[in-house]
Amino acid sequence: MARSRDSLRIGRMPIHFFTVAVIFFIAGLAAAPLVVTRVVEFFYQPAVLALVHTFTLGWITAAIMGVMYRYVPALTRRPIAYPRVAIAQLALFIIGVIGMVSHFANGIWVGVWFSAAILIVSIALFAANMMPCLYRQLGRGVAETGMFLSICFLLIAALIGFVLALDKSLNFLGGDVLTNLAGHVQFAAVGWVTLTICAVSYRMLPAFLLPTITLPRSAAWQLWALAIATIALGITLLAGLPGSIIWSLAIAAALLAYIFTIGRIARSHRMPIDFTARHAFAGIAWLVLALIAGLMLAEVGPQGRWGNRIAAAYGAMGLLGWISNFIIGMSYQLFPGFVARARVAAGWRAVSIMELSIKSPRLLVFIGYNSGLAVLVAGFMMSSSALAELGAVTVALAGIVYGATTMWTLSFAYRKAVPKAASNPLRVLSAE
Repeated sequence: MARSRDSLRIGRMPIHFFTVAVIFFIAGLAAAPLVVTRVVEFFYQPAVLALVHTFTLGWITAAIMGVMYRYVPALTRRPIAYPRVAIAQLALFIIGVIGMVSHFANGIWVGVWFSAAILIVSIALFAANMMPCLYRQLGRGVAETGMFLSICFLLIAALIGFVLALDKSLNFLGGDVLTNLAGHVQFAAVGWVTLTICAVSYRMLPAFLLPTITLPRSAAWQLWALAIATIALGITLLAGLPGSIIWSLAIAAALLAYIFTIGRIARSHRMPIDFTARHAFAGIAWLVLALIAGLMLAEVGPQGRWGNRIAAAYGAMGLLGWISNFIIGMSYQLFPGFVARARVAAGWRAVSIMELSIKSPRLLVFIGYNSGLAVLVAGFMMSSSALAELGAVTVALAGIVYGATTMWTLSFAYRKAVPKAASNPLRVLSAE
């Protein structure tokens, strides 16, 4: 009985994290038009930091944790070590993120680092559940190796972020503030998020596209190269050492190798290209542009007028273009399936993945989201508040449509009711 309750608890954990992620995504997009003018002025401001962490922690990290709670036990064929700890980890995560975002917005640094400490505890509990499963597959499975390394980076990034926030109260760190911040960004955005996406996409995209070729061995080397280059660049920035451009080029080379591998897989697809693949390909296009902006930023630095413009565009292309497109696309495949399984585990009426999906707005979301993002990036590069606001509003409208339809899907994990399509007596329940 206790084991079945634990299985049900872990089975619902991805849904909880996805729900949290989508709520933060909607909140961040709704707030973005109110903040972009400040980004155009200078990106390092309390309100901007609050918005960035709404996306990086509330949206992106929560979504990734949800995916890992489902796929790490499935890939490694090992149960989660401490299923009862997962609820506490989720609660601490929500408290920590809300605390950080709200205190960032109000410029209360004591609250920021105190909330960051709570978040570190949550991440440590998350690692305690994931690492025992992943460690045994380190060096064996590509996805498992990448996720193991990325969780290590998450812990490092969280600790660095805590120290940076604490320094605002105690003023004990040396070096340039923006350079130290860049080190934190490398461990978080590249080491945690990008490495995870590379690893997971090596597993998921072939499953969705059914390519005629197998994943090459070079995929594992690409993950290790990206991890090593990220460590080197992070240390270089934090220690104020020369050579940041060299390690930036190494990261770019590792990601170009990833793009080449995904391109080969995509060209040999046997399944039709749907909006999961379209968002993934759009994300890769934004990744290429973000790489160019990142190399420019490494050369000119974040200080100065052009540094601010490039840094703002780089952040938008990375967070909203590359990462968020990937999550949106994957959610079309993953979220309905997770909800369907959660309903079966709870003993509720079975519902098919098709019945849990609303496909009609997806073209509007894809075009509106990416075209709005292009306008937003142009506004940052041209230092035009009006253009940036127009882009932010367009992205927000498309993103809120996505968020509303996604929350509708996720809601069926929390209620016994079924979608209207499932009430048709002539329906055929899919085997999905």
